[in-house]
Amino acid sequence: MSSIHWPAVVKLAQHDELIYLNSHRDWIELACLYQHGFHRDDRLLDSRGRRYAIVPAPGMPISAPVAELASLQQLESDMPLSDFIKLVRQHAMAAGHCCVAKLAFTSIAQGIELVKYLEETDL
Repeated sequence: MSSIHWPAVVKLAQHDELIYLNSHRDWIELACLYQHGFHRDDRLLDSRGRRYAIVPAPGMPISAPVAELASLQQLESDMPLSDFIKLVRQHAMAAGHCCVAKLAFTSIAQGIELVKYLEETDL
């Protein structure tokens, strides 16, 4: 976990929205909230573009009141900026923002800050 550069975003495989995480504490809160709900294709992207697979805790039945938390496993390839721009545009469109085709940024860190801004100005 020490290699993650915060802030970061989580991309759940089944949703267009991105989840902004300001710190490690935000990750722990999300992991608690989704302790039974992570999918093997869910990803965390840090502000340097490093991608992490969210690995659900093995062997915990859904009926268990407390489960082990999911872990993060760094993937070999970083997220290309062009791919992240597409994700941020999808996120903005899902949130009801207009003119999403005009959204642009020059670094992953700027894109993550844009996600934070879009959350703060949610319609």
